This record gives sequence, structure tokens and C-alpha cells, in this order.
Amino acid sequence: MPAMKKMIPAVRVICFTMLLSAFSFRVAAEDFTNAIHAFLQHRGEVEKTDGAILVGILDEHGSSVIGYGKLDNGTAGEVNGDTLFNIYSGTCVFTGLLLQDMIERGEMKLDDPVAEYLPRTVKMPTRNGKEITLRHLLTETTGFPFMTENLEYFEPKRADNPFADFSVEKMYAFVSGYQLTCDPGSVHQHGSVDMGLLAQAIALKAGTNYESLLAERICRPLKMDSTQGTLTPQLKSRLAAPHADRFGYAMPPMEMGALTPLCGLSSTANDLLKFASANLGLTPSRLPPLMEKYLAHFPASPERENGIIHFGGGNPFVSHYTTFDKTRRRGVVVLASSGNGLYRASSIGRYLLESEWQSDRRPKATNISSQVYGLYAGQYQRSPDFALGVFSMRQYFLSAPKAATYIPAGFGMAVLLVLLRRAGNFRKGWILLGCVLLAGGALAALTPLGWSRVFCARYQPRIGIRSEGGRLFIQATAIGLWPIEDWDHAPAGAHSIDELWPPLPLELLPQSETRFFERLSGTPLTFTRDNRGQVTGLTMYDQGKAFSYEKISDQPPKLSELPKRPVGIKLDTRLLDGCVGHYEQAPCATFPAGVKATIWREGDQLIWRSSGRNAPKGAIEIYPESETNFFDKFDGTMTFVKNDKGEATAVIFQHEEHPDIHAKKIQE
Repeated sequence: MPAMKKMIPAVRVICFTMLLSAFSFRVAAEDFTNAIHAFLQHRGEVEKTDGAILVGILDEHGSSVIGYGKLDNGTAGEVNGDTLFNIYSGTCVFTGLLLQDMIERGEMKLDDPVAEYLPRTVKMPTRNGKEITLRHLLTETTGFPFMTENLEYFEPKRADNPFADFSVEKMYAFVSGYQLTCDPGSVHQHGSVDMGLLAQAIALKAGTNYESLLAERICRPLKMDSTQGTLTPQLKSRLAAPHADRFGYAMPPMEMGALTPLCGLSSTANDLLKFASANLGLTPSRLPPLMEKYLAHFPASPERENGIIHFGGGNPFVSHYTTFDKTRRRGVVVLASSGNGLYRASSIGRYLLESEWQSDRRPKATNISSQVYGLYAGQYQRSPDFALGVFSMRQYFLSAPKAATYIPAGFGMAVLLVLLRRAGNFRKGWILLGCVLLAGGALAALTPLGWSRVFCARYQPRIGIRSEGGRLFIQATAIGLWPIEDWDHAPAGAHSIDELWPPLPLELLPQSETRFFERLSGTPLTFTRDNRGQVTGLTMYDQGKAFSYEKISDQPPKLSELPKRPVGIKLDTRLLDGCVGHYEQAPCATFPAGVKATIWREGDQLIWRSSGRNAPKGAIEIYPESETNFFDKFDGTMTFVKNDKGEATAVIFQHEEHPDIHAKKIQE
């Protein structure tokens, strides 16, 4: 009996353990920062994204910085909150704030002609008697072209760093010789010399230089000690090397010369969080009123009216995005040194800003068998509905030519007037008008439904789900679709759609066998099954709205193949010398002045340089992949055509950002 009494507690423990194992075990809600780290880690390890990425979040409870990746700048350092990234067009905000500060101090006036603040030797162009003012520079509506057109006026030394030697004198020369093609204030063009000129006008008026004034009036008061344009050796050691989009090679950091006030500042997540904190009123600062007045010079947006401010920048090598919500007093900073352009950073930043941050409000995951995940893998297409029809119609009418709207409307009115005149009497006219209104009402209700079906059939807004390593991932997969919130940065040929999350792999966690939630945002999602247990679709819930998707395939979308990075080999210098020489492409529509290219050897390294309107400018090293195929680390490839003697007779240069060059070798 005593032995039996001793066994009873042990049996109870065993039975209790078995009972627990028979049910799903509900764990505590995951901390938001852990979810972000898991997302960044998956992005780097599965997508094989080169470089580093940082996410900084800030609210009334404090700030956190979550990162993944290495600096890849010749050091073995890993990314952290003090890692420097180029913030590109985010620089414009700081330049604009300097002007607003000058205005507040009474040192400048917004509608003053720019010529009043520049040297007399600079001939500011006018058009139709209209002068360029500080307001035009601030809002980038001067009429000056995109900055790459400046390259047609001078020859840069390096193709991978073309503006490093674009001096103030060269900018003045370009401005003085340029003829405006539109009136100042009529056309917006981001990426021109406007910000460079604005910074020069401000600095000359203040009797100092741009970077010193920036440090004195904005950065130093906020203790943003790492936000600078000209980097010291110590700061360069903390700079994350940018990575080209196609091949993923680390690139040298870009220097912007006189265009530094446009896109040449570098900063850190810690510094940008300080900037956000000041704007949110979490840190005492004179910045918020300046920011409000600065933003007032630009057209209002629904986001800004709701208290959400965002700015950023990027190119094919690096991206930055800062956003903060003044209503909820929270901010997000995203910095990436990989070649995914601006959209990746902005889509991640927007998504995180709207996610659930507080652990006690985040949904809790349940352990279920990962074998169930295979049932949900496949492709799902947005189901047509009235809301999607209204959305697509609105987007069409906003982007379509006015004639496409006015002509049918005018024709319909004309037909109605003719019918009313032929009605014969007042009563018949009213009956006819009533019938038209009834038919119009029915048509107004049915048209969005029909438009929705056409939209889904043509653009196929889809998401894909795949099971991978015992985890479930969801991703928007439709080609050519772009979120309406980021429509300003959409590439040519894209179609807007109210995507519920960015086209990035996001993880789903289970609450039950049919109910899941997205790990970052906490967005709930429910799968539907038929009587046989087969998955037929899913429904997502966002801001109180339900969005339905129908399962159209059990096969998950294939992961896009990563471009194979070319690997350089060592060639005998005699083979390299066979490529050396002068090459020329005849003038054509793409290259109206033709293209001239020179290839020479320095030691065992070949160097390429081309010139001509629309051709890439500056010298760059090229590396052999074989005897005829070469590449540069700027994502360009070269194929040499050789004769029987091994001598090159022509070369084909290809790069995603430039038209192909087919140049024949000419005699020395």
C-alpha cells in the first residue's frame, strides 16, 4: 500500500502530460521585435538577399533596432543601429528644413528669385518672363531636367560614381547654359539640380557651407552626429556597402558632389529614430513646427491629413524609408544596402507602421501539425466584389485621358436630350426620364461588379502560399500590380491595386487548423474547406473589411530564380590585349550622336569607357568570365565578337538601365 501511494502522484503527472500532448499548446504572444528579426532573417537566408537591412521602431515605450546582414565594406562588421546607409532622396527633407529655418529667421523669403542669392556669373534661365524662385527649387518645379541629363554636359571619371566630380562650378555652368522647355512652377521633376542650387543659395546667404549649416541647425541639436555628407575614415568604416541589383556585388559608395543636398547624405537608424522622435514630440525640439510649415508647401495627401508622414529614397543599390504616425506616436525606419530599390524599404516600412506592436494585443500562436500546412499551399486569386469594382473604376477614371470620360458622357447626354424632345408631351418626358434614372441606377449597381470581374480576369490579383521547412509563407504574386499608397514609385506598365500586404514572403502562424494570422502585422486569415476537407479559398480581414480569395491551384508559385552571379577568371594578357581598342556604333534613334567606346588594359585589368548622348558615361573595370564574355560589377555585361586570330572585331554592351550598344572595332 505505501508503494501504491507513492506511485499515484507519478501516474497523475504522466496522465496529465499525455492529456496536454493530445491538445494544441497555446503559447504566449510573440514580441514584435522577434517577429521582425524572423522576417529579416528569412529574407536574407531564403531570398539570398545581399547586403544588410535594418529596421528601427519607436513609440512612447522606447525604441528598438533590429538588423540582419554584414557591412561587406572590407570589414567583418555586422549591421547595427550605428551602421551608416546612404539615404538618397531622404536628403531633400533636411535641405528643405534648412530653407524653412532660414525663412523663420527672416533671412530669406520663399518667393524671392534665386538669382538674388547666387553669384552674378550664374545666368538663371527664365521662360515667358517667369523667374525661378526659392519656392520652385524647394518644390522641384524649376523646369530643369533629371540629373542624368547633366552627364551630357560633362564627362564623369567613373561610371559607377558619376557625380563624384560634379562640382558647384559645373552645376553653375549647366544652369547658365540650359534653356527651359516649360515655365517655372508648371512641372514637377524630382532628381534635378534644384536641391543643389537651393543649398548653395542658403549657404551663401548664411555665410557658411551646406554641411556645416545642417550640423549647426538640425543635426547637432538632435544629437544626430552620424548624419553627414562627407564621411570621415571612421564613419566610412561603419558604412554598409551598397549592392547592385542584378549580380549583387558590393559597390563603392556613391558621392554626389554638388548634388549632395539632393541625395548625398548618409545616416543611421539611431539618428533617424531621433529625427522621428523629435517630430512625434517624444523629444523636446523646435523641429515639429518647422516640419509642419515645410510640408505645407506641398500638396496635401490623405495620409498626411491622418497624421502620417513619410520620406525616403533609393536606387538599384540601396534604399531608405522613414515614416511616423503623429496620431499614434510611433515611427519606423527601414535601411537596406541591397539592390531592391525604394519599393522594398517603403513597403516594409508602411506595413510595419500599421502592424500590431503591443505584445498583449498580438494574437497567440498554437502548435499544430506542420503536415496540415501542405493542404493550404497553392495559388489564390482575388474574388470579384463590389468594393474591388469601385476601386478599379476610380483608378481608371483618375488615370484615363479626360476625353475617355467626357466623350461618352457627352454622347449619353445628347441622346437623352434627343429622346426627351421626341417624347411629345410633358408626361411622356417625365416617364422617359424616370425610366432612364431607374436604368441608370441599376447600371450603377451592376457596373462595379462587371468591372471587378474584368479587372480580376485581366490583372489577376493573386497571392501564393507555400509550405517550407515546417513553416507557412504567404506572398502577393500578381505581376505588374502596385499598391496605390506607393503609386508615385510604380514602374512603367504597373497597375495599381489595394494590396493588403507587400509582395514579400510573410509568415503565417496558426491559431487553429483553419484560422491563421500574419506574423508581423497580426492580420487574421481564415481558410475555407468543402465537405471533403479540400481547401477552397481564404478570407483575410483588414481594418474591419473581409477580402475573399478563391483557390485556383494546389501548386504554390515557383520562387523566382536568382540571377547567377558571374565569377571572374584570370586570362593571359595576350587574350586581354585582343579586346583592347576603339569601338564605335553608328548614330541611331537611341543614340543620335552614336557611341564611341575605348577599352584599354592596366596591368591585368581591362577598363571600359564610352561616350555619346544616352550612352553610359565614365570609366569602369570589366572582368572576364570567359575569353569572350565580360562583366562589370555595375550589373553590365559585354560580349566580344572575335575573328580567327582571337582579335575582337565588335562588342555588345548590355545593362538594364541603358539601351544595348552594338559597337564595331575601328582602326587605330
